[in-house]
Amino acid sequence: MELKDSVALVTGASRGIGRGIAAALAREGARLVISARGADALDEARRELEQQGTDVRAVVGDVGDERQAAAMVTAALDSWGRLDLLVNNAGVGYRGAIEEMPTEQFDRLFQTNVRGPFLLIKAAVPQMKKQGGGTIVNISSLAGKNPVPNMAAYAASKWALHGLSMSILGELRRDKIRIIIVSPGSTASNFNVRPEKRAKADRILQPADIAEVLIAALKLPARAMVSEIDLRPTDP
Repeated sequence: MELKDSVALVTGASRGIGRGIAAALAREGARLVISARGADALDEARRELEQQGTDVRAVVGDVGDERQAAAMVTAALDSWGRLDLLVNNAGVGYRGAIEEMPTEQFDRLFQTNVRGPFLLIKAAVPQMKKQGGGTIVNISSLAGKNPVPNMAAYAASKWALHGLSMSILGELRRDKIRIIIVSPGSTASNFNVRPEKRAKADRILQPADIAEVLIAALKLPARAMVSEIDLRPTDP
């Protein structure tokens, strides 16, 4: 994939992994639509990217809302007439015993972590087919491949995202749409990093690490696709 002058949409881009990926894509010369729910943090990210000379649009919205999700894709099409890369990074997480979890939290997990990517993919795929291809990246977690006590609902949402990703891979690959699912372990900016791991943040993953690996995967020739990336701290 040629990243220079490509058009990318990154959700959850106001902080953490999403912001790191957006910054890496900007360095490669991509044009960006960034989205998040928090207007102030998103505006700060936009201004930082613009200072680097990036052509960027910021869309405040909730990926779990169908109208707002579609507006994020529309922003790319209205600005540049295409969408080459969709990075579904927006996510939420809650920790706690399953019998103590409010039903509202469970619903929010699935609305953001599963329904959100579904809605963005649904909106993006027709344009990617029309233009002859594209890439969809779903940021998951190692919790989506392993049991995680006291985070059962979060893990379940990421398992669902993994199943969605691998299923649409088979559905869309003949349309030259690549699917990449990225599953990081403990990350310095991650909302679920336990206090004892925050104390040794220099030894766990950084958002830039995840962005660097993703950029390398995106740059592979069109004939090749890295479908899954598992990224762990070397010395957790």
